[in-house]
Amino acid sequence: MTRNNYIPSRILGAAAGLLALSACASIAGAQEPPTSPPEVPESVRERAATFLNMELYVYETRLAGPPENMIANLEAHLDYQVMLQEQGIMFGAGPLYEENAATPLPVAGMIIVRAESFEEARAIADADPMHSSGARSYTLRKWTLNEGALDVTLKFSGQSFTLE
Repeated sequence: MTRNNYIPSRILGAAAGLLALSACASIAGAQEPPTSPPEVPESVRERAATFLNMELYVYETRLAGPPENMIANLEAHLDYQVMLQEQGIMFGAGPLYEENAATPLPVAGMIIVRAESFEEARAIADADPMHSSGARSYTLRKWTLNEGALDVTLKFSGQSFTLE
């Protein structure tokens, strides 16, 4: 895993953008967004400089046709997901559920991939049999992973591991 050791301007820009949007929302009758983001304090810049700053692409995928089309493409979709995983492209994937949903079924799927650009991430998503067949559609976003933790315990004698 590579780590960028410069002040992550994308983090600061996103934080400033959120602050600007929040300020706009609180100003009654404001029609125009600010032309420049507010100044980020140096203490925040210094702290953010140590964050992971890993750029990933996330696509949320939803049913776009009859459920039968999804079922017909499910095996090919799973094969594609495993191939992405084996090639080191897949960061993670899985179903999304709504809180207090009427049914226990997932409402969407989330797939996180490593890519260099929106164009590359879109090509990966478009090649998914669910999308190329029209069974599902997706929304693509860039995501910067900054904070979090992953704990792995590897037990040599039992040849087992746990992931938390």
